[in-house]
Amino acid sequence: MIRSSNHKSITRLSNGAGGLQHSSLWLMILVMGLSTPPCAAQSGGKTPRVTVIQPAQKTLTYELPSKPAEIHAVQEATLYARTNGYLEQIHVDIGDTVEKDQVIAVLDAPELFDELRRAEAKVLEARAQLGAVQAKATGGESQIVAARAGLVQADATVLQAHAKLDKARAIHHAEKIHLDRVSQLHEQDAATDAQLETAQRDHLQALSDVAIGEKSVTSAEAMVGAAAANIQVAQSEKEALDSLVAVAQAAIASASARVHLATTMVGYTKIRAPFSGIITERFLDPGAAIVTSSSSRTTAIVSLKDLSRLRVYVQIPEPDVPYIQEGHAAAITCSAYPNRKFQGSVSRIAKNLDRRTRTMTVEILLENKEGQIYPGMFATVDFKLIERKNALTLPAQALLGSTGEYHVYCVVKGICQAFPIKIGLDDGTTVEITEGLSGTEQVILIGKGLVQEGDRVEAVGANP
Repeated sequence: MIRSSNHKSITRLSNGAGGLQHSSLWLMILVMGLSTPPCAAQSGGKTPRVTVIQPAQKTLTYELPSKPAEIHAVQEATLYARTNGYLEQIHVDIGDTVEKDQVIAVLDAPELFDELRRAEAKVLEARAQLGAVQAKATGGESQIVAARAGLVQADATVLQAHAKLDKARAIHHAEKIHLDRVSQLHEQDAATDAQLETAQRDHLQALSDVAIGEKSVTSAEAMVGAAAANIQVAQSEKEALDSLVAVAQAAIASASARVHLATTMVGYTKIRAPFSGIITERFLDPGAAIVTSSSSRTTAIVSLKDLSRLRVYVQIPEPDVPYIQEGHAAAITCSAYPNRKFQGSVSRIAKNLDRRTRTMTVEILLENKEGQIYPGMFATVDFKLIERKNALTLPAQALLGSTGEYHVYCVVKGICQAFPIKIGLDDGTTVEITEGLSGTEQVILIGKGLVQEGDRVEAVGANP
């Protein structure tokens, strides 16, 4: 049976399943088959002649038909202002080349400069407050040192008072013993009244000194308590001053943050290019009002595109998706340059099919150093997906059978024999033979429709 035909001119690689041919090829086979000499039954017993060919080794490629593509810049951005104001200057126009960070436009926003000056004044004020509080905090440290010195002095006074008290008690004890002795002698008339009076007076004086010493100790101990209290007061005052220092430092940080914010906002009055590229659109002229709260396109200033490289997007049908891999070479043809092919490579694969079209988006990265290709151009993409070198091939018209079950007729010692085969690549005219043939067979090319397996035939043609 002759292979069934299909409208596709390029078929897919499969295990033992070949592609389909055009209906015109089927008609051509019938015409050529009918033009061969008739078989023995039709010509009075003569042996029919058939044209044979040997399988040949060739290089086959699997290519996708040209696919329409969209061309985009590798980077593109519409630049807006980040702050309110009026457009004071614009330094570019469409078609101009700009470098990264180049100033494209300048806004007039005097209120931002006023805010910056107010913020800077707040910083100076906060720093002055911090200086004053730090000076007080230094004085508070001195007060703590003085209070601690007072405590040390009070401790020393307590020691001195205890020493005097101990001395007074010792004298009192001695005077008590002396008074007792004099009293005994006076009773024995061994001491005079004057001596007894003197001993009594000295004893009373010693007792008075003890009382005074005890009061001195009590007073000194009170001074120690007062000195310790002074230390606590000084420390509390110092902690309060430290808190004021922290508050002043926080005020400086807050004011500095406002300065940073104001400086940043002032910086936004200069619109800079985020990357190198070409100005493709300009939307405003000097004097135009800029309102950042508006999302209208009228607040955009320019559109910038990087054309050094291009992104080419192509939709791949579902059956061809398995053959597309990152790094695959792709040839791009633009309608503006019909006689030139630009070479790119697959850079990204969407890995997701559109449910409506059953196609997958593939991105091709294309160098554009000469700047001849522009976004929006109409382009087509050709893929060479598979290349088989030294493949064993036959003309597609030599095959018999239906999809998945193919065979060829070969002439073996003058007898027509059927050889089952499996095919691989099929470009519509030439088919790769993956199994069934060694390459030395005489395969019937013309006349196979007029003979059957087992018929005696005469081989003629390129390989008789």
